[in-house]
Amino acid sequence: MTNFKINDYTLIEIKSNQEKEYIDYGVRLVGAPLEWKETMGEGIRVGIIDTGICTTHPDLSGRIKDGINFTDEDVSSFCDYCGHGTHVAGIICAEKNGSGVVGVAPKADLYVAKAFDKSGKTNYIAIEKSLLWLAEKRVDVINMSFSSSFANNRYKELIRAIKNYGITMICAAGNEGEKSSIGYPASFNETIAVSAVDINKNIADFNSVGSAAEISAAGINIFSTYLDNGYAVLSGTSMATPIITGAVAILQAKGLMRYGRKLTPDEIRLLLNIYTEDLSGTGRDNRYGYGLFSFGRVLTSDYVSENLEEKIFKKRKDLTSKMAELVVAMLLN
Repeated sequence: MTNFKINDYTLIEIKSNQEKEYIDYGVRLVGAPLEWKETMGEGIRVGIIDTGICTTHPDLSGRIKDGINFTDEDVSSFCDYCGHGTHVAGIICAEKNGSGVVGVAPKADLYVAKAFDKSGKTNYIAIEKSLLWLAEKRVDVINMSFSSSFANNRYKELIRAIKNYGITMICAAGNEGEKSSIGYPASFNETIAVSAVDINKNIADFNSVGSAAEISAAGINIFSTYLDNGYAVLSGTSMATPIITGAVAILQAKGLMRYGRKLTPDEIRLLLNIYTEDLSGTGRDNRYGYGLFSFGRVLTSDYVSENLEEKIFKKRKDLTSKMAELVVAMLLN
């Protein structure tokens, strides 16, 4: 049976608590705070296939709507014993509650499929069961921060079926470096592959490359939720992927609020791709994809520094938001 593993991420630092509410630079770089007055992802269902989640974490417990365990590890619980899934979940939707960290879509609902054990490994059957369970839960977007070289017809058809069901799948490009190609599920045509950049928008040296590269987000030194109700700084395309997943939750909430329906995976893909800053200067390439996604163009790294105040965001919001609204209107009319 083919084995899968969580992408090789790097644990930089662990912190037991975070009393002052903190918005990580990755959340700022994607421009999420610009959207929060209108929506924080309310009513959108986000699926995560990962190592589980710390169910007692104060920044996450209120967002968890359901979970299931497809591993042989403590089968009655979908608790996280690795930390990867909890970190991913916090990036997506850690609550804005006055302390801890804040995710991209702090009011989105989480549906957690624990497919990976504490060693970060699993098999295809657990992945398949996770995807089918999340489809049954009618999630709007699925975060998949893992990869392998495995891609048989059964896997391909399952991914195609999930997309045809109306679910957007956001996948990590992988952390094997420029000598390695992007694996699966990120390389499937039906999924969206995410690359990792740093605060200065430079591609991570660990980023896998290939023609499947589609979109970029911050993935180096990302601060988020972790085990034992704590916090940690991690690096990897696994961290960039949930930033885009959270952004999709916001886009879906905006579509529902403004146009009375959710967007299709193809509509989401188009919005993500036109909403990017071309970082290579050559259009789509094998590293950045189309470029950095953001709800509001970020001009300098200082723009996302820890001391940034919300009023600066208000002044720097540019016309990209209005442009995207016009595109959505054209797509939906």
